[in-house]
Amino acid sequence: MAVDAALLEAVVAGESPPVFRVYGWSSPAVSLGYNQDAAQELDAVRCVEAGVEVVRRLSGGRAVLHWEELTYSLVCGRDDPLVGGSTQETYRTIGLCLVAGLRLCGLEPELERSVPSRSRRDPAAAGRGEGGHAPCFASAARWEIKCRGRKLVGSAQRRMGDGILQHGSIPMGPEYRMLPRFLKCGWNPREASELSRLLVAGSTCMSECSAGAVTAEEVGACLAGGFQGHLGVQMQRSDLRPSERRRVETLIPDWGISVGAGPDSWSADVCVA
Repeated sequence: MAVDAALLEAVVAGESPPVFRVYGWSSPAVSLGYNQDAAQELDAVRCVEAGVEVVRRLSGGRAVLHWEELTYSLVCGRDDPLVGGSTQETYRTIGLCLVAGLRLCGLEPELERSVPSRSRRDPAAAGRGEGGHAPCFASAARWEIKCRGRKLVGSAQRRMGDGILQHGSIPMGPEYRMLPRFLKCGWNPREASELSRLLVAGSTCMSECSAGAVTAEEVGACLAGGFQGHLGVQMQRSDLRPSERRRVETLIPDWGISVGAGPDSWSADVCVA
């Protein structure tokens, strides 16, 4: 998460071109949206007992369990001619690129314009499995990527100054559905059961959508290919510059939360030409 924050700063400062990243997690972790309160959302004891780390995302949205999962991020300027524009335009463009990439993996995903979850408009929905502790994959966003009628990719966006950061989660297996046990709602068996039901009924993962086994690295390469094909650009692998690495080190404490430090990750940083 600190890497994405550092890249966003670099893009806003005009020091870096747009960047698309894909990365995995060396240990299970829960990431919270920027405005979520860990003390209100998480069962810290269960997280520690299960070895689940906790980090905060610069983007918004709800809690995500990164367990056998692939995370993507795209950083660009608001006025970027390829992926910039309004919130709706950016969500849609990135969604089309992701769909193109998932099709390279042999899937048949769909990009569907959705009405945001009622919990974002109706506070009374909290406590009914629709709001409050509702995880990302149990809610609907502006543009949903679905496979076989169920949500496959959960995304959230943050705009800072002239920059845009969009994060997204692509579950490789069903482990992400264990999230309710690490939320405060886990203290209420009925509410936890309802959230688990919503996750199973409304979302899916790569292993359930793919006809054959596919690795996270293979999916990452396909996603980069999707951006390249849809945008008509040449994607180039890129390492963090020394200045960006130094900035990451200073930002790490900002994105780990006291119940657990941020885990290491493997990543493939790809610049959008």
